[in-house]
Amino acid sequence: MFIQLKISKIRLPLVCLLAAITVIVIIRRHNAHTRDGSIEDLRADVESIEADHSKLSVLNKVVAYRNEKNEGTGGGVIVPEIGNDSKDVTNIRKDLTVHIAVVICGVRLQEGLTMIKSAVIFTFVKLHFYILAETQLHDPIHEKLKEISDICPQNFTYDVMPVKFPKGNERTWKMLFGACANQCLFLPDVLLSTDSLIYLETDVLFTRPPEDLWKVFNKFNASQLAALAHEGENTPIGWYNKFALHPYYGQLGINSGVMLMNLTRMRKINWSDMVLKIFRMYKPALLSVDQDILNIIFYFHPEMIYTLTCDWNYRSDHCRFDRNDCKHADINGISLLHGNRQIFHKDDCPPFRMVYDIIHDYEFKSGVAKGIYEPLKERLPGARYVGYCNKMWESLIMVMNANLRKYKQQQR
Repeated sequence: MFIQLKISKIRLPLVCLLAAITVIVIIRRHNAHTRDGSIEDLRADVESIEADHSKLSVLNKVVAYRNEKNEGTGGGVIVPEIGNDSKDVTNIRKDLTVHIAVVICGVRLQEGLTMIKSAVIFTFVKLHFYILAETQLHDPIHEKLKEISDICPQNFTYDVMPVKFPKGNERTWKMLFGACANQCLFLPDVLLSTDSLIYLETDVLFTRPPEDLWKVFNKFNASQLAALAHEGENTPIGWYNKFALHPYYGQLGINSGVMLMNLTRMRKINWSDMVLKIFRMYKPALLSVDQDILNIIFYFHPEMIYTLTCDWNYRSDHCRFDRNDCKHADINGISLLHGNRQIFHKDDCPPFRMVYDIIHDYEFKSGVAKGIYEPLKERLPGARYVGYCNKMWESLIMVMNANLRKYKQQQR
């Protein structure tokens, strides 16, 4: 009896202590998730987002079902032609125009102009660029692009416009993560007359014709509205699977540096509203804001995304451990080189910097064969340094070599 009484006396304070700790944890969680509103606001957002996800998932499934059904009967649902491209993915139309968007802010001017230059160098069709930039950068952008346009007037046009974010929160959105990095999330509402485009960050370089990437639009099914590559290919060194505090797409997440966007389809599902709701709900957990929001959206809606192979977004992460984690690059070559974390401007990875410097200094009169392919073929194998990615040089020039005859004919 005495022992039971003693145990019961001990239990009571213990239970009270546990209850107090539980209450404190709950309060802290509520505070962490309601910095920008009340608990009632948060609940309303959650219910709204869940309702939106539910409706969209059902709608996309219905559209996909009808599209597949009518492929067999030859009638019914009309799916709009995507990206002004031919349905024959083996050929490139001579009258094709590839639309590309880039956002240039802060110190990214030279990088952005070099990316544009790389696309013009390797293309065989007409390109149209949408350059969204801070006002003080418009004059130098116009000056440089006029030089390129004078040399290649037949296949290069562009629009330069100011960055544009949701009203009332322009400064917040502009400065989150990197300067203007989140502009890509709102392109459907900025470029209202554009159907589809390729969005690229400034630290990306083409090493093959942009129209080869444009053909991916023809692989979209009825519900897909964007295409992106995985954030990584190797689970042990993945970022999202180890550190993310929010939902993310697939096993390793996606990278936002290269993105095909069907803006028409995005507008139809009120894309920007979805972005704003996701931002409000997950704001405390977001680090790379634009990329994290895309991961959350495609976690809830995997039916909306087409996954690009890693050779279309090749980063130093793929080769940093003295191996190539991107097997597609061994087969297809490297199609797009992504120099994230300023790798184009560091000595950690000379092959990346070599490609950037050669494209940056390229003179159009020299031609691709003499001005880019031959210097890379000569210099890349001899790279000696303490670092990584020194074995990727063959993959870097593989695609150029495949198109070399066309480039020589183009120069004549």
